[in-house]
Amino acid sequence: MACESRVGIEPSCGLTHSLLRMRSLALTLAILALMFAPGASAKAPTKQPAPHLADPTRTATKLVNDFFTLLAKKDRAALQRFLSPAFQVQRADGSSAEKSEYIANLATINNFQLTKVRGTQAGATLVVRYLAVVEGVVNGKPYKPGPAPRLSVFAWSGKRWQLAAHANFNPLTG
Repeated sequence: MACESRVGIEPSCGLTHSLLRMRSLALTLAILALMFAPGASAKAPTKQPAPHLADPTRTATKLVNDFFTLLAKKDRAALQRFLSPAFQVQRADGSSAEKSEYIANLATINNFQLTKVRGTQAGATLVVRYLAVVEGVVNGKPYKPGPAPRLSVFAWSGKRWQLAAHANFNPLTG
């Protein structure tokens, strides 16, 4: 078997065959590494698609009650999981916050009651409107506006519903 010269380079026959074997071995190892890399196997955990809710209002009612309960207990660790990384709040007094600021400065809730809950779902989004009567302290001010309209938006994370947006509004007066 003769070795060929390319572009004026004359490698020895043994060196050429060794390089080809090493390249072949390297390619084989690279393919095997990709096959067994974390996330490449069929056993790797996958995110689940959002459930199609037969009764979005029932799920929405549970979620907003869970939110107010966690807030009343000032359970920061549970709120950290419950709130989406994209969470934002808009309050009736014009103040707002994103997730980290919100968790650092939680309102005090002494008592709450939620009524007229209505949930709608489109894919991985669950939108909830309701009335809330809340007694507590927000931004250092006593808070008891009566039944105030609320709007909460939940996003499916691939594992669970997380609160992505929450807004409250002063009741309309005539």
